[in-house]
Amino acid sequence: MKVLIIGITGFAGTHMYHFLSHITGIDLYGTFRHSTKNRNIADNFNKAMLLECDVNDVYSLEKVLSEVQPDIIFHFASYVSVFSSFKNPLPTFQTNIIGTANLLEGVKKIVPEAKTLIPGSAEEYGNVPEDKMPIKEDYPLNPVNPYAISKKVQEEIGLYYFKTFGLNIYFTRTFHYTGPRQPLGFVCSDLAKQVVNAENGKIKNIKVGNLEAKRDFTDIRDVVKAYWIVINSGKAGEVYNVCSRKSIKIREILDKLIKFSGKDIPVEIDENKLRPSDIPDFVGDNMKLKSIGWMPEYTIDDSLKGLLEWWRNEIRTN
Repeated sequence: MKVLIIGITGFAGTHMYHFLSHITGIDLYGTFRHSTKNRNIADNFNKAMLLECDVNDVYSLEKVLSEVQPDIIFHFASYVSVFSSFKNPLPTFQTNIIGTANLLEGVKKIVPEAKTLIPGSAEEYGNVPEDKMPIKEDYPLNPVNPYAISKKVQEEIGLYYFKTFGLNIYFTRTFHYTGPRQPLGFVCSDLAKQVVNAENGKIKNIKVGNLEAKRDFTDIRDVVKAYWIVINSGKAGEVYNVCSRKSIKIREILDKLIKFSGKDIPVEIDENKLRPSDIPDFVGDNMKLKSIGWMPEYTIDDSLKGLLEWWRNEIRTN
């Protein structure tokens, strides 16, 4: 079985690679976009064949699909930050919407039998009343930021190719997730790096945004396992929430990180970290995903401890 990870060097792509590299009978392929940080990445993915590709370039995509002839495709090449999407809406729309259309047009032409997973976002649901939580997959979509809009349209494009051309496309709406290797620009990783810098004496206090917001977090290692289960045991054309079915305050996340550090670290509110449109609570219903065999293995404590340790290693070695 040939599995192609579009965007293998990203957070989800890296974890999907590590998950699949322990499964026998799989030939792994991954695409990366040319950049300075990706110049010497081969050693990090020695069980996969790497191919340079930009989803905004339809010709490079078609070249990869023709060369690999994948049976399964995970589409992780995406702008994934809500905060950044407010500042950069056009690149967000370009990559998430046009990039997805480029990929599916290539799949239609070259590997129409391949299974393709398009991970969407719970941000597509928008502001949901408390009495409608946990949010089910049939709840009406109402995106309230550029990233969420791009993921909703991405999903609609995928459904069009599924219904019109019969492509084998699978969908998730993934809620918040965290864990080792999470880059900056996401609340848990931003806080964890500051905690580690405070441990090392590089900063005296931690700067934070809205600590009262509640979010539904899943460990990235459980998330990629969910993707694998959806594409193997789910139904094409269906959407599956990937979530823990419980929410936690960002304040509690911060308290846990400080507790795990063993230090007494002061906290300061930073107005620049407050979003223009911040949803107060968010929790999803995962019963549909559980019905096809998924069960989470990692707790939020596991995720945060792993994230702290990863940042300690990163800061120590760089």
